[in-house]
Amino acid sequence: MQEDVNMDTKKLVEKLAAQIEREPYSYRGYEGHYSACKLLMKDSVAEAVDGLVWLSERITEAMPTMAVVNRAEMGALYGLHKEVLLAAAPYDFDSYLQYVEWNREPSKKFYAPRRKQLKVVVDALQDLADDKLDLVCGSLPPGVGKSTVAMFALTWFGGRNPDAPILTGSHSNSWVRGAYDECLRIMDVKGEYLWHDVFPDVQVSSTNAKDCRIDLGKRKRFETLQFTSIGTGNAGLYRAQTLLYCDDLVSGIEVAMSKDRLDKLWEIYNTDLRQRKIGRCKELHIATRWSVWDVVGRLEMEYGDSERARFIVTPAVNENDESN
Repeated sequence: MQEDVNMDTKKLVEKLAAQIEREPYSYRGYEGHYSACKLLMKDSVAEAVDGLVWLSERITEAMPTMAVVNRAEMGALYGLHKEVLLAAAPYDFDSYLQYVEWNREPSKKFYAPRRKQLKVVVDALQDLADDKLDLVCGSLPPGVGKSTVAMFALTWFGGRNPDAPILTGSHSNSWVRGAYDECLRIMDVKGEYLWHDVFPDVQVSSTNAKDCRIDLGKRKRFETLQFTSIGTGNAGLYRAQTLLYCDDLVSGIEVAMSKDRLDKLWEIYNTDLRQRKIGRCKELHIATRWSVWDVVGRLEMEYGDSERARFIVTPAVNENDESN
């Protein structure tokens, strides 16, 4: 019986999608498609989320013209888009990024103006969450927002599975404290982000500013979000079960220019961070590349041919010599 309901609902979703294609400026089709996707969620979350993501893209495409040809329904469609993003956000990272900043002033939004450049990283993080990848390494120029999108990812992964620890490592104590503070800001129930709408049943249960630890849900020995600087001795103090995230492990040009120091960094990474992984923990590296002998370079030598690893390289300028 469930299969019959599933097939009927899938056919309804497909029918309403065709209606949107025929009548892209009629609100009724969008509303019906959203309701059908919510119904499909009971039988197939993956297919429902695919439908919601598709619907979000169609709404985004239609809005500029809708403001001209059917202004009376534009406001309703705008409000529906928010509901569509919220329904997809726990499962789709791109929808999450759009939704949590919904109430922010346009000039203050991080993701919307950078979506085109960062979508390749966002898609890779989605593939980590969907168990299509085990390792993602992103080599991007300074200032593109690579670390910030990773901090949003930490709050998304943490909300999805608050009982499994996530470990973040960097070369800098100040960066570690900044990442800790930013994650707390994103998850602040009184703040400007809508994280609690996406994960209403998850609460920040404890914080430790001294050691940069944030626990979500029930209290645990190894907190949901843990932050540390490498080389400080992490034996027995940290675990990574959902994700190990490493951000710019090379501290600067002095380390980058020394093969001996890069060798030492590789050793520290393996003992301080990599050995903290348990189970089928995923791994994310975001960095500005310095040398073929840095951590990302060595990982590429080791896993560059693996279908379970993805190495993203974004140059500082595009083919037209314009800044990325």
